[in-house]
Amino acid sequence: EVSVSELGLGYESDETVLFRYCSGTCEAAVRSYDLSLKSMRSRRKIRKEKVRARPCCRPLAYDDDVSFLDAYNRYYTVNELSAKECGCV
Repeated sequence: EVSVSELGLGYESDETVLFRYCSGTCEAAVRSYDLSLKSMRSRRKIRKEKVRARPCCRPLAYDDDVSFLDAYNRYYTVNELSAKECGCV
């Protein structure tokens, strides 16, 4: 549970929201693409900072939209904020 202000989206609000996130490794999801990309990076065919050579654990689905009042009594709704389901992409 975090305050809306702590989310870093530019809103000033003391209201709190539940923020669920994804984490973990995705070694089981490594495919031929990932292996080839890793090889190209090691041979300096692709600059390392340009690509990630392994699958990432990311949200596949999100919780319902989050609505709140800011410090100036304006009402906002933010979508795709909290992870509902995670997977390797």
